[in-house]
Amino acid sequence: MANRVVRACLITNPRSGHGGIDLTEPLQIFQAHGWDVSVRHKLHGGQATELARQAARSGYDVVVNCGGDGTLSEIIDGVMGSDVAIGSLPGGTANLWAHEVGISSRLRVAAMQMASAERRRVDVGHVTINGRHGQYFMLMAGLGLDGAVIARVSKPLKNVIGTAAVGLATVQALPTFRATPVQVTLNDVQWEGRVSQIVVGNTRRYGSFTRMTPDAFIDDGQLDVCLITATDALSASRQLASLLLRQRPSLTSAEYYRASSITVRASSALPLEIDGGSVSMKKMQPTKEGVVYAFTLVAQGITMLLPRTYDNQLFQSAPQIDALPRRIFALDGQARAAEPHADGHADGHNDAGKQSKASKQGKAAKARKPHGRLMKVIAVGPANLTAASVRSGRVSTVLLQSGSKIARSDGARLSWEEALAQMTEGDLIRVKGKRDHTRNTIPASRVTLLGSALAAAAAPVGG
Repeated sequence: MANRVVRACLITNPRSGHGGIDLTEPLQIFQAHGWDVSVRHKLHGGQATELARQAARSGYDVVVNCGGDGTLSEIIDGVMGSDVAIGSLPGGTANLWAHEVGISSRLRVAAMQMASAERRRVDVGHVTINGRHGQYFMLMAGLGLDGAVIARVSKPLKNVIGTAAVGLATVQALPTFRATPVQVTLNDVQWEGRVSQIVVGNTRRYGSFTRMTPDAFIDDGQLDVCLITATDALSASRQLASLLLRQRPSLTSAEYYRASSITVRASSALPLEIDGGSVSMKKMQPTKEGVVYAFTLVAQGITMLLPRTYDNQLFQSAPQIDALPRRIFALDGQARAAEPHADGHADGHNDAGKQSKASKQGKAAKARKPHGRLMKVIAVGPANLTAASVRSGRVSTVLLQSGSKIARSDGARLSWEEALAQMTEGDLIRVKGKRDHTRNTIPASRVTLLGSALAAAAAPVGG
């Protein structure tokens, strides 16, 4: 049987790196592997998002980024919510994503890696400012000095001298930048103080020379946060030395946290960068709360193509959410797949009697249908837990309260202390409660513990 043809849309950025990349060899390799390839050119900022969205709507299987990390970020914005996989041929200056997962800088090799790649689901970060201007990110988002530096980078100069242009922008930004008082909410934990920089990382690399969030995983349903509290020239120089020599910030003026929801409140707008691209803050006006930056996550929200030789350092061994729903629903009496009979017909399509029986069974199943969101536990805290929606991948903090009704799937009631003690990462729960979109929390009125996600995935449908 012939292999299925892969429909791929390659999106190039002629202004990336040193004037775009030569696709002659990659196109030959993709076509030799049976790919049906179309090429689209990004001619201005943001256009890659619309090109990727059109490709997803047109039924393409793969969208390949042929630019830098900024173009990759735009492509992710365009394909979120679809099953399209994203590949990469490094064509930018830093190419952090390519470096993270071992995609070769040699285009011929990179094309071979993509043609034989594995599909992996990864987390995607999301940021809003004052509840608007939502944008997804794959690598990181940086507030403060980070954003001020990126805003000063000259793109024409960057195309000529590469990452040295970022160093020059840093020298220009440092003398004018001061630490800023902020309030930070990490899930439900409050932090307050002065920071010169905040980096919210989904991956590890920072720039092309160091790691600001060196312990991040891209499939754990959490964002890693680094708060740089250096407020003077001496502490700033120590941080720079630590980043250069130790490949991580010095703990003398840095704090690490991990959370699925981060909210930063400042009295005025802070410079912001997303995946190496500057975000315009010119029209951003403070509200009564100041300027509010909200960082959330879609767990395993996008499919990426990774080389089969990648060592998986960014990944944990947790099961992938997108592989679970069909078997998960069978665990608590939800929609089961219709089993075909010997005559080739499925239940409900053989005769009128069976249609009537199926209708009655459907009504009974609807009456038994549990209420609430089916979620996978990501982390268990002292009085709450972090979980991802199985349907959408959206990560929220589930708040357990004294009035929360908690039970196992067999109906046995539990206190919230007993429930937290029994739950572990990867377990499935059903949560009833109204989501607080502002805080990204779900105050739970009822929680049902359904057991291990691995057991649910292995269980026969209808068993």
